[in-house]
Amino acid sequence: MQASAPEAPVVSKWRILALLFTARCVMGMQFESVGALGPLLRAEGLDYARLGILVGAYLAPSVLVALPGGIVVQRLGERTTLLLCAALMFAGAVVDLSSDWNARLLARVIAGTGGVVFTIAGTKMIADMFVGRQFGLAMAALAGSWPCGIALALIALPPIADKFGLIGASVAMMILTLMALILLFALPKQARPGAPLSAALPSATVTAAVAIAGLVGGTANATFANAFAFGPLLLTERGYTAEIAASHVSVALWVTIAAIPVGGALAIRRGPGIWIAAASLLLAAVGMAAIPVSDHDVLIFAGLGLVAGLSGATFASLPTWALPVQARAVGMGIFFSTFYGSMLALPPIAGVFAHRAGGAGIAFDVAAVALFVAMPLLGAFAALVSAPRSAPAVEEGAA
Repeated sequence: MQASAPEAPVVSKWRILALLFTARCVMGMQFESVGALGPLLRAEGLDYARLGILVGAYLAPSVLVALPGGIVVQRLGERTTLLLCAALMFAGAVVDLSSDWNARLLARVIAGTGGVVFTIAGTKMIADMFVGRQFGLAMAALAGSWPCGIALALIALPPIADKFGLIGASVAMMILTLMALILLFALPKQARPGAPLSAALPSATVTAAVAIAGLVGGTANATFANAFAFGPLLLTERGYTAEIAASHVSVALWVTIAAIPVGGALAIRRGPGIWIAAASLLLAAVGMAAIPVSDHDVLIFAGLGLVAGLSGATFASLPTWALPVQARAVGMGIFFSTFYGSMLALPPIAGVFAHRAGGAGIAFDVAAVALFVAMPLLGAFAALVSAPRSAPAVEEGAA
């Protein structure tokens, strides 16, 4: 919804949030389908490097389409953009019915293009509709839809694939993406945005802050996605079945989901939020480094899930602490360009290291290093949004 539009009724706002949560939950399942089915894909001859490429391919279009996607949101409005994105996710699921490597790669790119722009449009819609404590809760719910989908993929797709083969899991994802597309037609219709594009461009300082925020948030999310992709592989190397390995890793996601409401309350204010983000980066780095050398995998995954749940809304809120209302669509495009760029880079790098090492454990060491690198970047973001010239960009209630 546009900033100039009247505020949506309370019931309507929460109904819209529920629709976005459901559709993005399906998006999370689609993203994690490769990680959840990793052991079965390995059994079919897929090596670690190609597995990492498939994981990253879902976000491969992000660097190219995120900024244009923000402009599309500005010109077409959120509802039209969300429907087009859901259609792309469904199209990708249809292409994924093929077992050919090139078709699988193409399917991930098509679906990922829709998923990337869907997140931009959905995040802007939530930021426009909610303020104050409602903003924190709504942003936490939207952020939580992603791990919810990942958790569902980990517990639902392996049993389906065991019984019906990989094609059965692909059919299940096709049905789910079609249902998400149909549900989104219930979104209220909007007036065509009329503001000129020049009025929607953020300043240089705000652009720098938002780009850095994307790098930090993307790195945090990429390391968790990396854990969910390579966690089942690491545990199967230790002798677990694919189903049990996936269930152990999914513990992190259920803890994440349980902690999200508290994380939403913590994300309301910018000052404490910076410290929450910094602490989460440090704790996550320690946890990632511990997984390959510890037998207490369930406990560590649960701890990582707690960190993710408490900080997820904070990382999702970073761009709103810098962006003025009129620049949100394009600004979100900038944020998600660097956000998804970080998420795109890590899985293939981790996959290459795992391939060379002959095991999945080193992928967690790569994630730990990335989290340590993100800490000084968070400091740079904090300095930029605290500067007097960027202060007007931060809204009351969203900050």
